[in-house]
Amino acid sequence: MLVGRYTVLLDANVMHPSIVRGALLWFAASRLFRPLWSEAILAEWEESLRRRFADLAADHFQRQRTYMDSFGEALVEGYEPLMPALTLPDPKDVHVLAAAIHGRADAIVTYNLKDFPVEAAARHGIEVKHPDDFIVNVIDLDTAKALTAIGNQRRQFHNPAVTAEDYLDRFRKSDLVQASHRLQPLVELF
Repeated sequence: MLVGRYTVLLDANVMHPSIVRGALLWFAASRLFRPLWSEAILAEWEESLRRRFADLAADHFQRQRTYMDSFGEALVEGYEPLMPALTLPDPKDVHVLAAAIHGRADAIVTYNLKDFPVEAAARHGIEVKHPDDFIVNVIDLDTAKALTAIGNQRRQFHNPAVTAEDYLDRFRKSDLVQASHRLQPLVELF
């Protein structure tokens, strides 16, 4: 991975829980990687959250979108012509691979590894990574920058405030077990 150059398409399922989305976006804001997504991915994320949390404030998504739009070239458009030539176990995921190819992503970060066979992505020069593996890679790549990003994210939580231990517990609950383990000895630094 090259700092600030490694380009990653974020699947909708890593946009929630918010602890994962927040960590990934803080890493991106710190130029530890370049994020990509599509309108279809963002719509899928929003629909999923609305199903799970019907009481979310109407402006919640607008605030998130405004922040995500600040990532400039993150929005991938024009990938649709690639879709008919692609096959995946779940046809509903083809748009994700097509957006990754069109956006020249180095990787797709998703919890849904089973529906993105390594061979299907690799033939386009794309890795498929679980968010836990990806976050560990980011931490190992530039530990100081990653810890600063994580500390910034953690300090955003208030009412109640989130301790470093609470933060790691949220990581574990979000299936970021390796990342939590990697960060545990560094807990005093963020």
